[in-house]
Amino acid sequence: MGVTLFYNADCPDCGRRAGRTARLDWLRRVRVSTDDSPIGPVPRGEIVVVDDDTGRVFTGVYATRAVCIRVPAYMPYGLVLHIPPLLRIASRGKKGCNGDACEV
Repeated sequence: MGVTLFYNADCPDCGRRAGRTARLDWLRRVRVSTDDSPIGPVPRGEIVVVDDDTGRVFTGVYATRAVCIRVPAYMPYGLVLHIPPLLRIASRGKKGCNGDACEV
């Protein structure tokens, strides 16, 4: 039921956000890593999330949704991102992969 969140170690903002996510994840469902993701190096300002159970890879707003739905403090935002019109608004200008369905 967990995920691994990959981010770029050279991005200070990414490091702050990943640290905040780790602190708020009291259920320990999100593992944070600066290693290369399964799809290669993570660009600055982006995240790649891998579902530990299925191996599905998420990028863009889908990665954000995958993390938010697992961290109790972010859960309301994760639920909002399951509403198609709001997902489209949140993803404007950001392409991403939703498991097997990739827009990139």
